[in-house]
Amino acid sequence: MNSERLWLAILALTVFAAGTAAGLLLALQLRPPQAADPFRAYQERMVETFGLDEERQENLRWILHDYQAKVEALKERNLAALDGELVKIGRDHRDLIRSKVVPERHLREFDLWVGGLPVLAPGAKLH
Repeated sequence: MNSERLWLAILALTVFAAGTAAGLLLALQLRPPQAADPFRAYQERMVETFGLDEERQENLRWILHDYQAKVEALKERNLAALDGELVKIGRDHRDLIRSKVVPERHLREFDLWVGGLPVLAPGAKLH
């Protein structure tokens, strides 16, 4: 094999490798970042505040996932015209959380919490 063919083969492999690397880097940059769970903090706070057992935590995850899916579906439509529908969906899911997730002994605290008043987790201290 003469040296010209060897150098052409090396050049072709180098260009192929560089193109592949550039394509992968470009694909990673163009991929939209994965959205964080918008209700993660809310879910963690509910678990901490109301001492939810595993079944209630699963109910909460399902309700929040369903709520997020319905809100995303509304975003695809004209959101300004559907403001009342968005409020209704929010109320419906809040009622589901109240009835399926929050233990009965904490219903009053939950009602205060969703009304905008602070609720402390059991054992929490004011600083």
